Amino acid sequence: MSLKRLLARSVDILPWGMRNRIKSLPLVAPLQRWLVNSAMKDAEFVHRITAGPARGLTMRISLPDDKLYWTGTWEQDVTTALAAEVTQGMVCYDIGSHRGFMAGVMAASGAAEVICFEPNPENAATIEDLIALNPAMRLSLQTCAVGAEDTTATFEVMPETSMGKLSSSSFQHGTDGQTRIEVQVVRLDTLVDRQVIAPPDLLKIDIEGAEQDALLGAESTVARFRPVLLIEVHSHDLLISCRQWLAERNYRMRVVQQDLDTITAANFHVCHLVAKPA
Repeated sequence: MSLKRLLARSVDILPWGMRNRIKSLPLVAPLQRWLVNSAMKDAEFVHRITAGPARGLTMRISLPDDKLYWTGTWEQDVTTALAAEVTQGMVCYDIGSHRGFMAGVMAASGAAEVICFEPNPENAATIEDLIALNPAMRLSLQTCAVGAEDTTATFEVMPETSMGKLSSSSFQHGTDGQTRIEVQVVRLDTLVDRQVIAPPDLLKIDIEGAEQDALLGAESTVARFRPVLLIEVHSHDLLISCRQWLAERNYRMRVVQQDLDTITAANFHVCHLVAKPA
């Protein structure tokens, strides 16, 4: 077995509780960084995650960029909260799926079906690969954006490759995308009403400032099927508007990172709102 392959599998010997803490341990952390950045530089391999919320998910890994996928610790607080909301047999939507890791968390947590929404062609190709690597998981892909109306729009791929947004989004206002493409935008209500996709039990939404539009386009779906929602909220104004919209529909809410009622315009950071029907 090659050294790189041996090192690729070395993460499996670490207990789950150590995988996020190791980067702060004296002596051990510098050694880990050296191994990943030097000995493992440009290493590419297929890896099955062995611990945490994504346990059982197989991904194509490229180091050092994918270190947190490799260890299974990508957005650990959020994935832990998301996994806790999934119950056996749920239909889940991963809106703004990026590379499908969150979709994999939902599938690994017992979802019967996870539908990914991703308009970025490069990310969509990665999700197709993820689907092929995990035939036992019911993952599928819709190559479109989600919004308040059925239309086409300009989509900007941002300098940070994990991010992309519709040009109408106020998130990172003034920051130009690396590339611009025209994409299809759909209302969830349209897809559900036409029985293109099954009604959701859980919606995970991470679409870089267009979260309110996604809710507006799901008015009927939310009213009829009362899904749990986990929404990455990108501004204080959007937190207020999403919170009001959900409160009017009798949802109770919390934020993963802190007490919801302590958040102000002055201390706001991108946060994750969990909303459940009361």
